[in-house]
Amino acid sequence: MPKTTVTIEDWAVVQSVNSQSFGELCPSNRLMGYALRHPHFTRSILVFTSPILDVDLDQGLVETANTVYRLGEANSEYKSWVNKRRAAAA
Repeated sequence: MPKTTVTIEDWAVVQSVNSQSFGELCPSNRLMGYALRHPHFTRSILVFTSPILDVDLDQGLVETANTVYRLGEANSEYKSWVNKRRAAAA
């Protein structure tokens, strides 16, 4: 049975549901953001996903246990965090 594909907007990556800090977009971390057009919700809703299983940056897709998330616009604070990490690594 194919997984549901849902668009997620204003998203960020966190290490756990209880974490207040950002994490890398990689397996075992989680997405948080606003799920749009989810079959179980009639409006956009803030979600914390199950752990990430796979990331396809070329397609802008993130797979979790039950859902494939199509990445929309990332959260501005998360984008700033990513940019600072990249600059520090350069």
